[in-house]
Amino acid sequence: MYNHRSYLFVPAFKQSMIKKAIASEADCVIIDLEDSVAITEKRLARETILESLDNTSGSNVFIRINDLHTPFWEDDLSCAIQAGVTGIMLPKSEHASDIRTITEKAGNEALTLIPLIETAKGVQHIADIANANQNVERLAFGSIDYSLDIDCQLTPGGLELLFARSQIVNASRAAEIGAPIDAVYPDLNNEDGLVQEATLARQLGFKGKLLIHPKQVDLVHQIFSPSQQELEECEEIVEAFEQAEQQGVASIAYNNKLVDYPVYRRAKELLASSKTNV
Repeated sequence: MYNHRSYLFVPAFKQSMIKKAIASEADCVIIDLEDSVAITEKRLARETILESLDNTSGSNVFIRINDLHTPFWEDDLSCAIQAGVTGIMLPKSEHASDIRTITEKAGNEALTLIPLIETAKGVQHIADIANANQNVERLAFGSIDYSLDIDCQLTPGGLELLFARSQIVNASRAAEIGAPIDAVYPDLNNEDGLVQEATLARQLGFKGKLLIHPKQVDLVHQIFSPSQQELEECEEIVEAFEQAEQQGVASIAYNNKLVDYPVYRRAKELLASSKTNV
């Protein structure tokens, strides 16, 4: 499964912003009908989406609909289907039944779903959500709403979010869906903070990040892409191990480190994924 590194949010109320986001270097775009659109402007925002997308621009475009506790989600879902986007992001995902409600309402439409985990209930039921049905491509984390829900204090180190992040990564792997997407980093003027948070997310097993501005794309792509040194080491590991395997050897030493089948497979996977992120 392809690991998109960047998911760029863009408000749904302005065509020029939507087109600019789609033309950016972001791997995916999420047109937002939820938090960035006033309650009185929801209908107009849907119309703007339909006017902004053509038959080709919906590729790798998602729509974040309003959550199932609002009166807007059904019209949002209809808009997503009519717009021909890749899929939807479902905020406040808390139960597997939320996912099934969406897919049943969508009928035969092949919409990819990205449940957004941003409450304690969502984390509590994370395994059920990840396994809800085949439409769930991967999970995403909403740290700001989650911190408000559990009433914790957000810190630069992110220790208070470690449990939730780890649960999301583990549930994704256990369900054999795509690697999850980490939360937005809201401070646009703090590149060091973005690097620190994105690096931690990658270390924990996330393979991408939600973004709120195009200027965050390049940094996030660098962090979630293997470095040239990593790729060269992987190539050497794969070559050396395969040569040893032909001689009946199942483990070798590389730079004073043990390389066995798990390490070999990881090197091959990293090389394969790097070829899709170009």
